[in-house]
Amino acid sequence: MADYDLVIIGGGPAGLTAGLYAARANMHTVLFEAKDIGGELLNTDLIEDWPGEESITGRELAEKMGAHATKFGLTIQPYSPVKKIRSEGDWKVVEMEDGTTHRAYAVIVTVGGEPTKLEVPGEAEFHGRGVSYCAVCDGAFFKGEDLAVVGGGDSAFQEGLFLTRFAKNLSLIHRRNDFRAQQILQDRLLGMDQVTAVTPATVKEIGGDTQVRWIDVERDGAVERIAVGGVFVFVGFKPVGRHLFDEHIDHDENGYLLTDQYMRTNIPGVYACGDTRAQLAKQITTAVGDATTAVLHAERYIEELKHVRRSFPEAPSETLEREVERMKLQRFLAGQTIIREGDPAYSFFILTRGAASVRQNGPHGEREISTLKPGDFFGEIGLLSGTVRNATVRATAPTEVLELDAVGFRELVESSQATKDRVQSSIEQRLAKAGPKT
Repeated sequence: MADYDLVIIGGGPAGLTAGLYAARANMHTVLFEAKDIGGELLNTDLIEDWPGEESITGRELAEKMGAHATKFGLTIQPYSPVKKIRSEGDWKVVEMEDGTTHRAYAVIVTVGGEPTKLEVPGEAEFHGRGVSYCAVCDGAFFKGEDLAVVGGGDSAFQEGLFLTRFAKNLSLIHRRNDFRAQQILQDRLLGMDQVTAVTPATVKEIGGDTQVRWIDVERDGAVERIAVGGVFVFVGFKPVGRHLFDEHIDHDENGYLLTDQYMRTNIPGVYACGDTRAQLAKQITTAVGDATTAVLHAERYIEELKHVRRSFPEAPSETLEREVERMKLQRFLAGQTIIREGDPAYSFFILTRGAASVRQNGPHGEREISTLKPGDFFGEIGLLSGTVRNATVRATAPTEVLELDAVGFRELVESSQATKDRVQSSIEQRLAKAGPKT
């Protein structure tokens, strides 16, 4: 078993972007991909909407993205399918199909999905013998054939454009007269002499002998047979991310994972990006944007989880993960006051970087009663006693603290007897150091 800060599942644009940012942040990260690196990019011929590249093939872009990420130290393991993910304490345990397991504080899921099937007679029987879901993969095998593309969205039109390189004639079959594809794609494909739109029509059966030879389509109440040597199906997409989890992960009625604006799922430490999550558009640009957001938040989540665990080793994992999500990172310069004696007590703090001085007013002015280092916490006395702050805490170096509100602090304290005893012991020690004001 190997331990990581972050495991990324899926090697498409979202996964590679997350890996790039994680590697640049020096996070101990691995990316697992079930097939070859690139994901759906490998099934795309020309990409013309990637900023800075007027035209680039999917494979070229995949190779560039992979090389960029590995340059910064990302470990990529292709042909390494993940079987299941489960929570275990502070960790997410990733079980591989080969039986090995890995642990990480956070997981980013970018696995995309699989093509939707027509579910008509002959489709399954002729899969690989004339029925395909990837024109870029299989188009060259059908040179000089009459072909059919089923679908009306961007994928159907992009794949159809690719197939015109090989097809003698191309039938574009769609259940409606109107297409969902971008207008520029419609103009290109439908403007070709070898392309015929068959609409509104639905495929009823695919048939042949050892290979596909025909399809039956229903149009205007009648069934007609179209002679074809291959059928390319692009009618939708089924996300598969939710099936990786033993525990419930929130998803919509179509199976897409639900996230907040930081790409967080309902499972703490689990993020979803790209085509596996519910979103408006399935584009390369949106996938890489998702991934950037997810990895930046995951980096903070992991660091905060480590800090809080060091300060409260006895707290239950479910409580710790929940309170980490509520915490706010605050930064102070040397000399700045973090809390002030006499002010109301609203929150609790854990010092993660830098140093601070605890000071108290007395008859002869302010005096230092203790110092704080990374891992120390403060602010608990006023919260538990219901009184104002009994001391001032001032940064003595550039300092970072995690701030937790009063509700979260009380949940943390009540999470276990050992945690409650730890906080109470800290209070007694500090009050003893402060002594009476004389």
